[in-house]
Amino acid sequence: MNKRELNNLMMLVQTGDDNAFANLFENLKKGVFSFLYTYVKNYHTAEDLVQDTFIKVKLKANLYQKGTNASAWILQIAKNTALDYLRKESKNQIVEINENIIGNDSKADFKLDLHDIINSCLKEEERQIVLLHLVYGYKNKEIAKILDIPIGTILWKYNAALKKLKEKLKEVGYEK
Repeated sequence: MNKRELNNLMMLVQTGDDNAFANLFENLKKGVFSFLYTYVKNYHTAEDLVQDTFIKVKLKANLYQKGTNASAWILQIAKNTALDYLRKESKNQIVEINENIIGNDSKADFKLDLHDIINSCLKEEERQIVLLHLVYGYKNKEIAKILDIPIGTILWKYNAALKKLKEKLKEVGYEK
């Protein structure tokens, strides 16, 4: 879905069009999930935060400005939702070290999925850049604006992240 179509959907959502909202949700939920997952690193939590994000999108649709980047606006809401969640969790969380998990050597049966691979080898900012580029198809200039990072840094971090991913994929046996 292109930016103009997303903008048109957001304009319809502003008028209370539930079909437009459902369409917006269906088209963006996977990308928003991936983006949130880079923050919370938990499948079920990311799913919950997708729901929270889209509830906020619907409630705050009147704040969206016509002609701006709808997916960037939604990702900003997702980012704020994830950060709010993490702040609450850090206040409530009691850190426990489970000796059984630390001492477990049964890695032979362990199978990594793509999210685990990305999270295991990329830093948060690198994950965001890769997902924005590969999942959403943003150009480097747009990613720089969304994340408020110089474009040169975006280019450097994206290339470094791809190298790390290739090495990790080779390490876990996904090499072609």
